Amino acid sequence: ADATKAYDVKDAIRRVADDGHFFEIMPDFAKNMVIGFIRLGGRTISVVANQPLVSSGVLDIHASIKASRFVRFCDAFNIPILTFVDVPGFLPGTAQEHNGIIREGAKLLYAYGEA
Repeated sequence: ADATKAYDVKDAIRRVADDGHFFEIMPDFAKNMVIGFIRLGGRTISVVANQPLVSSGVLDIHASIKASRFVRFCDAFNIPILTFVDVPGFLPGTAQEHNGIIREGAKLLYAYGEA
């Protein structure tokens, strides 16, 4: 297998999930971030993963917002979080910086820290 080739993270999620079922939340917003629910050992588990097929899986403002809100939601309801990580980093650029990538990225890290 070519380690530099992009893959669909949803396939990896389905391989881990009971019966291969994955219920994705907000699939049309920030497609470089995948969030949703699976069953693992019969228990409901939330999943957060970056999508290498879209923008190489980089974290931008919208992806950070999507993931941080989901992590906080799952923490509020005591739902365990499974995270798949294959991310090159945050998306660079003045547009991202002016719109608050550092603030939104920090919110994501803080959400994980609280959970």
